[in-house]
Amino acid sequence: MLGSSLCQLYKHTNEVYALHRDKECYASCLADFSLDLTNQEKLQRIFFQIKPDLVIHCAGWTDVDKCEKNPELAYYANVTATKHLAQICGKDTKLVYISTDQVYGVADDHSESNIDLQPLNIYGKTKLQGEYTVQDHSTAHIIIRTNIFGWNVKPGKTGSAEWMYHSLKKKQTIILYNDYIFSPVYTKYLGEVITQLEQMNFCGVVNAGSPDPCSKYAFGMVLSEVFGFDKSLIIKGSVTEHVFEAARPDNLTLNTQKLVDLGITVPDYKISIKRFHKNRPRE
Repeated sequence: MLGSSLCQLYKHTNEVYALHRDKECYASCLADFSLDLTNQEKLQRIFFQIKPDLVIHCAGWTDVDKCEKNPELAYYANVTATKHLAQICGKDTKLVYISTDQVYGVADDHSESNIDLQPLNIYGKTKLQGEYTVQDHSTAHIIIRTNIFGWNVKPGKTGSAEWMYHSLKKKQTIILYNDYIFSPVYTKYLGEVITQLEQMNFCGVVNAGSPDPCSKYAFGMVLSEVFGFDKSLIIKGSVTEHVFEAARPDNLTLNTQKLVDLGITVPDYKISIKRFHKNRPRE
């Protein structure tokens, strides 16, 4: 989802190459390569061929519950693959690593200065280990902790915002949590943040998300209003009423003050939803 959005956003101003694990590339780019990122030999050959100035690493295993059930596979996808990429980037290629708000877990301080992070689940733990790997092996790096939504171009794959959209469009009732708080941002807004960080030669860790957090319920209500759906289809629920495979913190608010201090503005989730609506695929 994020990779294809970034390809679309950057293709008119940059030579964009896509690395993916599918047989077919669903993103618009100059050229694409299908590979397993843990195949370091093949990865090195591709790097030698295209000689990238900037790599945005947005691949990973993001299914929180499946990561919990398969910790070794989660480590392989989120840490081992990241290590290989970071080692190849080294000091010559800038690496942007897309991390997650899940690294904060139950920590009270959700700012980048907090070093006492307490991820609750395997997904958050492996993404945090991925961050450490990037810091150890890549000299020029940007680590972005975020929570994104957008449109998937790969058939059969949908994110939470798309699920809300399709369900409400079909007039199906959905339950959204009123006590699960997060700071979502639309994929293309995140892409614009990455561009600004790269242009100012930023190096380090930064949060990127809506400056105004919201609950899943509030997010769904705004989405329903923007798309003109029936709000009565949305039922207010509680995350405590659902049993997940993986533990989840109920507050994933991102402190975005560091981004503000850098002079970068991220639109709030309501504006993100409006752009999500504007860029909806034709049906």
